[in-house]
Amino acid sequence: DDGGEPEKRPKKSSSEDDTGELVYKAQTPAGEMLSYYLSTQPHLFQEAIDEQLKILETAKEEETARHAEDEGKNSEKEKKKKKDPSELVLYRRMQEVRSLERSRNLEDVMYYSVVERFTTLGVSMLSPLKDIVDIDGNSDLEALTGGVHSMESLEMVRGHLMQVLSGAGGAPPPNLNAVMKISKLQAAQVYAASVMFGYFLRRVDARFQLEKSMGFLSEINSDAVEKLEKIFNEASVSESWDESMESASPESGSIAGRPKNKLQQYIETFDQQTLQETARILSSEGASLVERQTRGLFGDIMELQEEMQRAVGQDPVNSPEELLTRLQNAVAGGEVRSLTLTVAAQRRVVLEAVAFGAFLRDIESYVAKETVGLLSSNPQKPTM
Repeated sequence: DDGGEPEKRPKKSSSEDDTGELVYKAQTPAGEMLSYYLSTQPHLFQEAIDEQLKILETAKEEETARHAEDEGKNSEKEKKKKKDPSELVLYRRMQEVRSLERSRNLEDVMYYSVVERFTTLGVSMLSPLKDIVDIDGNSDLEALTGGVHSMESLEMVRGHLMQVLSGAGGAPPPNLNAVMKISKLQAAQVYAASVMFGYFLRRVDARFQLEKSMGFLSEINSDAVEKLEKIFNEASVSESWDESMESASPESGSIAGRPKNKLQQYIETFDQQTLQETARILSSEGASLVERQTRGLFGDIMELQEEMQRAVGQDPVNSPEELLTRLQNAVAGGEVRSLTLTVAAQRRVVLEAVAFGAFLRDIESYVAKETVGLLSSNPQKPTM
């Protein structure tokens, strides 16, 4: 707060209206049941989650057993008679349908588990974002930072925020009340990247904590963490996050005057292959949820990309500056769908995205621990 006139905030948009529009709609009856438990009987939610995981695991085990049995029978038949190709195609199609249905059920289980984490924190998740976004940029800061991340992870979240919120030329934005207008495509890309960052941070922090507990890490600069903890403990969460906007160095992604903590140093030891592997969402269900959550908030990404391509034009671009100018002109001229929001509101959106990625990794790990072979491997390349 700069002590000036009260901020003139944009009027509430349809993204905040009580229209009943949802970011995510349950794909299965099991998902609808979990949504019901979460809203009316939250004390039974975890039990319902575990029951659904057991049902899905049992169904997959039974299908695997049937498949092995059928393969045995088919090999005997083939010795006598060649199998009808159409029958084989139908059999494979039935397998694909059952597998898809199981993945949809698992996606619902994972999504509502993520929502439950936000609910437990007392955080209301974002509604679909449209036009002028009127959300309290200062709400839930403590819950979305200290309530989600370890002390060592928080410094990296700050660095990510500064990279996202930096103004032209990498300079910090003038103040949190400044109003910005960005294309929906850019906002969606920032959100998805922030989800991926949260997922990556959770994976690498778990690995870091494990190696630290087993004594595998060097004790170089061992007082860095203690110094950071002292800094964080001496300031309130809201004060420290506001001050970060003024004291950050976007080029380094760190806060001025604060040493890199052990987690940052640990990540810097990764080679390129390790970084790429750690940045990849492991399950296809998890990757699907990132895409669905982004689409639910911002709209169809392919449509937004096509809209931007039409607005920018097909003429060759001679420099990054020229491309940036075209993008800015497209937004200013209303040629592409855009969002108008304060810097503080953008910060709130990014923090929720990072938390979403962290919680997604948590539930993915839980499913992998509690079941065998239920998650589907994600063959896609890293998107970070």
